Amino acid sequence: MLIAHISDFHLFADKPETPPVRLDIERLARRIVDDLSRFSPALDAVAFTGDVTDGGSAADYELLKDVLAPLKVPVLIVPGNHDRRASLRTAFADRLPFETGTFLNYETEIDGFRVLALDTLVEGQVAGALAPESLAWLADKLERETSAPTLILLHHPPFPSGIKPLDDNALVGGREDISRLVANYGGRLMLLAGHIHRPYQTLWNGAYCAVGGSPAFQVALDLAAIEHEPDCITEPYAYFVYRIGADDSMAVHTRHISFEH
Repeated sequence: MLIAHISDFHLFADKPETPPVRLDIERLARRIVDDLSRFSPALDAVAFTGDVTDGGSAADYELLKDVLAPLKVPVLIVPGNHDRRASLRTAFADRLPFETGTFLNYETEIDGFRVLALDTLVEGQVAGALAPESLAWLADKLERETSAPTLILLHHPPFPSGIKPLDDNALVGGREDISRLVANYGGRLMLLAGHIHRPYQTLWNGAYCAVGGSPAFQVALDLAAIEHEPDCITEPYAYFVYRIGADDSMAVHTRHISFEH
């Protein structure tokens, strides 16, 4: 099975809400989707870990749907801090099995692979949190241990990058709770996130974890940063492709994308 992980398109239909976002992000997003759609062998799913839009308007999501149209495989989306729950739910209600209630949590399956999508959005805030309802939902799902791998998707990573100003604005509510749930889970577990705009991978409480990079803007690698976020830099964009074998093996491949015309 092949799953691609992308994040933080920050698409906008009118004008960006976030100053660093590239004004040509629609062109870049279409280039990435074109590459995803032509990947060989064909992908089984694409996991998109939040900030799919930059302002969360209905027009933003209509643009996103048009950009994603070439993908004929399941696209799994969780909200980021630049998304809006109501607009995202309306735009993708026919594609994603959102739970009823306030939060956009859902469970689905890709070729026997369990996916748990978590809503960490705190509207109006940069940092994220897992509400008590979402933590209870996740705890209930993880109590139903399965022999199949389980993939948790969320925008704000609970696992640290080591860049303090970015980690301080990641998942700040419910971090200890999800840490305990992950550590106590006895099965195979992966967590994929976004938000940091700096791709990295780590092991956290026994689980493989990764953050996807952003084509909208990327921050410098500055592990000495204490008070201020690292500056934005220009680096080649890449997304991750996970090859998960029937023998429980997993290989992580980096797919570089050229944005030249």
